[in-house]
Formats: sequence, structure tokens, C-alpha cells
Amino acid sequence: MRREPARAAAPASSLPAGMRARRGIFAGVAAFAAALALGVATAGPAFAGEWLAGDLHVHTTYSHDSFGGPGDDNTGPEEAFTLGHSVASQFAVAESRGLDFLAITDHNDVRSQSDPGWPGPDDGVIGVPAYENSLDGHAQMLGATRLVGSGSSAPAVQAAADELRAPPLDGVFQINHPAEGATGAELDWKLGHEVVPDTVEVWNISRLYQPPLPSASDNDTAIRFWEGFLDAGERVAVTGGSDNHYVATTPIQGAGQPTTWVYAEERTAAGVLAGLRRGHTFVSHQPPNLGGPRLFLEADADRDGRFESMAGDAAPRSGAFRVRVEGAPGAKLRLVGAGGRQIGSESTVGAGRYKRGFTVPAWATWVRAELNVGDGRAAREAACDELFGSSTTYCRNTVGALALTSAIFVQR
Repeated sequence: MRREPARAAAPASSLPAGMRARRGIFAGVAAFAAALALGVATAGPAFAGEWLAGDLHVHTTYSHDSFGGPGDDNTGPEEAFTLGHSVASQFAVAESRGLDFLAITDHNDVRSQSDPGWPGPDDGVIGVPAYENSLDGHAQMLGATRLVGSGSSAPAVQAAADELRAPPLDGVFQINHPAEGATGAELDWKLGHEVVPDTVEVWNISRLYQPPLPSASDNDTAIRFWEGFLDAGERVAVTGGSDNHYVATTPIQGAGQPTTWVYAEERTAAGVLAGLRRGHTFVSHQPPNLGGPRLFLEADADRDGRFESMAGDAAPRSGAFRVRVEGAPGAKLRLVGAGGRQIGSESTVGAGRYKRGFTVPAWATWVRAELNVGDGRAAREAACDELFGSSTTYCRNTVGALALTSAIFVQR
């Protein structure tokens, strides 16, 4: 993954009718006074930006598979059960759930960005321009203000990714829901690892929404697909997206379910895109106003005990590493390294602001963190996988996932 400084924000479009109230800017990161278990006095992370919560994958009635009423130009009344959101209503849902940014990602369509409901610079939620490229295995064109490239061959997709990343778009190329269906034997992303993305949507829709339900992603396989890039030495980050299309599914699969958190140095669309390029991300199962936890992976403490590296960065193996958790008492914290191997033992998250220091074993070239609740996975697999494994992932996949981070890359 390329690592570039944040660029200036592109000019915003006109303000929508009925401007929503502006939310205040988040306060800076609070200082820590307690000592870490590693014996390092921690004054707090030495970071200058802020963590922003958002959803990088929602649709409106501009998408071909979402009904917008009698005047819809691409969906008929026989599909009224697919009633979708307007641009304004998607941003209203995002704001009600405490999100800071939202990407409207209609299929091969960028009309949302000129819609009256698109937010202006003083509205509460940042609008990230984007669309979903419906090639063989979907891709997210984050930062795109126009359609980019065509074709599904590896050279064509690589050319589109290169054009998206270059000025003036300065975008982020993402592979969406790379594995769908019950078996996980075949990837929905047809190119395998031929085109290296900036990010992979490893968490698509709620984990409670597993195959054989329609359009359900095999998220466990998606994580293994992403880890293949890490094992090959590529710096690729994780994201999640609700993939919301319909009003009816919004309560359980609406904006922010799951939420992608991005560490941004400026509170703009350009700041969000720069944070994604740097891999400064983690994903939580719910948005802030619905109690989603926060999971921070940090490393490389300075002389004052302040951690200077986070998920997406590289850090020396000999340095201090830690995980911080907020809002998930009783959850199980698990560390994962190269090859998907677990590092150390699971630990139980305590109340308040929980911190755990750890060392990285010699075999691990990268490390990530995840939070889960007990979901009886071993019992489910033993009881039903042999009977139903070819038709559902409920038997063997994680359904109690709460959060996961991008990786820190370990230097020798």
C-alpha cells in the first residue's frame, strides 16, 4: 500500500436543502496517567489527528437494485419490496448513529454527489465521493467523482486502480466482500491476488447475517483472503461496510453496521482517504451511538512512553506493543500474526479502558487484534458442520465478532 501525506480537500458540492446541524469537532486524544503492564509510563499516544467513524459502503435509489418510487429510472414497481434510501436519508441515518463520514457507493453511478441531499462543508457528516465498480467481484472506487476504467481483466482493473489513485482523484482502491456464499470455496473476487488493493472489505453486513441468507458475505474467508496479501508482504488495510440497499433492512444492516474507524489528520474527505491509504483503520460491529467498541493497536513507545505507531504502520520487533479497548467489558481479545496464527493466549477485557501489552514472536511479520464474544463456535462446528457445511456458514464461522484492526508490520 502506498503511504502518502494527506492532500487538500476537493471543493465540496452545494449545501443540501434543510441543512443538518453541524456537529462539534471531536476533542483530541486524552492523556493516560496509568503505567502499562510492560512497565512503561504512558502519557498517551503521540498522534496529532482523530479517529473518525463511518461507513464506506451504502447505496441509494440511484443503484439499479434499489426501488425509488414511481419515477425510478432503473427499477420497476414490481420490485417495490426493494424500497431504498435517498441520499439525504442515508446521511440522516448516518448522523443519527454518530458517524462522522459516509461514502455513497451506488453501482457504477456517481449521481449521488450532485444530489441536493449530498452534504456541504458545514454539515454534520462528511460525504466521501465513491461508487461501487460492478466488475466480476466488486471493487470500491473511494474518492472517485467520475467513473474510472472498464473491464474485468487483471490489466483493465489494474489500470482503473492506477487511474483512481493518481491525481486529481487521489483515491483508494478497495476489494469488496471478496467471498460470498455458504462454502467459501470460491472467491467472489475473481482476480485472486493479481491486483493489490489499498484496502479489503473483510466485514460486509452484520456477522449475524450469514449464508444462506441472500447477499451474505463469508467474512471469515474474506479475512483469510486479506491475510494472504499481508503474508506476501503487501501493506493492505481492513474496512467494513453495511452494504445497505433497503429501508427495510436498516435497523439491523444500516449505516455503521459495521463501522469503519479511520485515523485522520484533517476532518475532510481527503483526510479520510489519506488515513485509509496509510492503513490506519479498525472495524467495529456497531456505530458509536449503538455502542460499538473501540480497538486500538499501538507500538513503538518514545522516551516519554507515548506510542508513536498504530495499525497500518511498521514498528521494530524489539519495541513495546499494546492493545487498548474501550466499551467491550467481558469480550475476548485475540492477537493474530503471520499465517493467521494466534499470538499468546486470549485475554478477557476488563471494564473501563482496558490495556494489554505484548511481545511479538520471531515468526510474526505482522500482527493484528480482534475482539469476540463467546459464540459456541466449536460446539456449532462439531454439531452441524458435517450435516450443513455445504449450505451455510452458521456452523463454523464467527458470529460473535465485535471488532478487528488492520495490521502493524513488524520490522527486524
